[in-house]
Amino acid sequence: MKIVNPDRKPASPVWALLRLLPRASLPLTAALAALMLCEAALTPLLMLSIGVLVGRLPGVHSGLGSAAGHGILVAFAVVCAMYVANLLAEPAIEITSAQLGRRVTAITARLVMRGALRPQGIAALEDPEVADQLVLAQGQGTGTLPVAQAVTALPALFSARAAGVTSALLLMGFRWWAPLPLIAVWKVTGRWRDREIRRAVSVQSGSTTELRRAEYLRGVALNGAAAKEIRVFDLTGWLVERFTASWRAGVGQLGRDRRSVVRDLTALLALSGAHAAVLVPLAVASADGEMSVSHTTVFLQAVLGTAALGWLGDLQWNLTQAASAVPPALAVAALPERDTVVGGRQHAGALPVAGIHFEHTVFAYPGSHVPVLDGLDLWLPAGGSLALVGSNGAGKTTLVKLLARLYDPTEGRITVDGVDLRDYDAQSWRRQLAIVFQDFVRYELSARDNVGFGAVDTPRTDEHLAQAARLAGLAPVIDTLPHAWDTPLSRRFTDGTDLSGGQWQRLALARALYAVEHGARVLVLDEPTAHLDVRAEAELYERFLDLTRGLTTILVSHRFATVRLADRICYVSDGRITEQGSHEELIAADGLYAQAFALQAAAYAGESHA
Repeated sequence: MKIVNPDRKPASPVWALLRLLPRASLPLTAALAALMLCEAALTPLLMLSIGVLVGRLPGVHSGLGSAAGHGILVAFAVVCAMYVANLLAEPAIEITSAQLGRRVTAITARLVMRGALRPQGIAALEDPEVADQLVLAQGQGTGTLPVAQAVTALPALFSARAAGVTSALLLMGFRWWAPLPLIAVWKVTGRWRDREIRRAVSVQSGSTTELRRAEYLRGVALNGAAAKEIRVFDLTGWLVERFTASWRAGVGQLGRDRRSVVRDLTALLALSGAHAAVLVPLAVASADGEMSVSHTTVFLQAVLGTAALGWLGDLQWNLTQAASAVPPALAVAALPERDTVVGGRQHAGALPVAGIHFEHTVFAYPGSHVPVLDGLDLWLPAGGSLALVGSNGAGKTTLVKLLARLYDPTEGRITVDGVDLRDYDAQSWRRQLAIVFQDFVRYELSARDNVGFGAVDTPRTDEHLAQAARLAGLAPVIDTLPHAWDTPLSRRFTDGTDLSGGQWQRLALARALYAVEHGARVLVLDEPTAHLDVRAEAELYERFLDLTRGLTTILVSHRFATVRLADRICYVSDGRITEQGSHEELIAADGLYAQAFALQAAAYAGESHA
């Protein structure tokens, strides 16, 4: 998926940041702009007032009580006022820019979250280009500075540039041409350094894949979930070495070459020549009495001030680096709502009534030309239960993803009550689904949230939660938690606790059953007993009819004791339904199902015999 128009030149990070500021907070942006203009005006006024003060200092011999002395005091008071005003402007700008920076950080995070969550399908998030943009937008593993630092650096850069411009204008009072050589040299040398920064940012963006790999390895090392295997398999050295190699590969091209050294020497000579071309005539004019001490003081300050038109070191680097997260954040925010999944307008409430039909369904994952489903035909009557079995990679879980509109078929179609699933509104259809995915999410939130996410828009009352927990066999677990439903399910939080694999699976089942309580009519259980012990699995078998009564149920499992509970069993092979029927019918057919059942039964028989 291309998320950036290739014919459109990428936006400058700083310009992208400037356009984002009013969206973050228009009042704070206006206040910051006003303060920056005030500070910019203070710079030339301070230069002029210092020049006037220096010009009047010879009058001190007449005494401060004289007219000349009064002039010195007035000039000194003006300098002090300008200086104090400048001092007051700086903290005001810092406070305002810090507040605005926090707003920009928040809006950037919201843009990335909303953009990543906007597509109705999940194909976009599995696109390497989008993954790289997500990493750049968050600055993870890339060395990018927080975007808030760009907002605080912006007024300082503006103030410096404004001081450079006003210095050049004041210097024209000496000779109209005087600022020209200084401006030319400072701009050229500044452009050289700016080009180096842009090259570094470009190289960094281009090496995002390596940096993303380095960030993943760092996350594995620091994530408690992998801590056990890292130590058991002694992966410490391997992780550190691979992280270092990936990081170096990602940033290795940022080093400076010989041309940079030559440019630095050239810049030094050019700056020396340009300053000599201005300072020598200024010194001669002052010595000949062509100008006053006041004018000489102002012009000397102006010569020094023109340096602000050139390279500003860490300030410019920080601004460019910190702002570099904004364009990818805007790119992610612009992800289309309808990527590969295009939703219709028909409401899917209370469906299915007749049934669900996969009609010659073909599907290949984006970037792959090998179909996972290849002409699959399947009919599931409403209110019936269907079990899917088959070898790994046969397409069982992919079928569930298509049913949930996470992807759409490459060819063929899926119909609900005779209507193409693509004609229904995707969200209204998903409200009819209660799915326990094989790789269900373990949310590090409260137990109440973990189960209540099954129907996130409904009040999560203890009564409704308890009903789902009872059916899923989760109630005894909730009773042992320190704060019952409000216990955080993670040891990383105060008073939090973790669950066993089987307890987490019961919780995932409770989440699906909570969705059923609130209107879902299709229950999908993908390997629902994978983490359960023998007793818990047996309990699930006993409750299966209660769990699925009145629902259209799809059961995906490798355990034949589980699939026998369904009305009909389908064997999936090579992306198609190759066998279907009841357990007894499939055993009598002596096909792939019967062979697989015999292998599993022999394993259990061997264990029993032993």
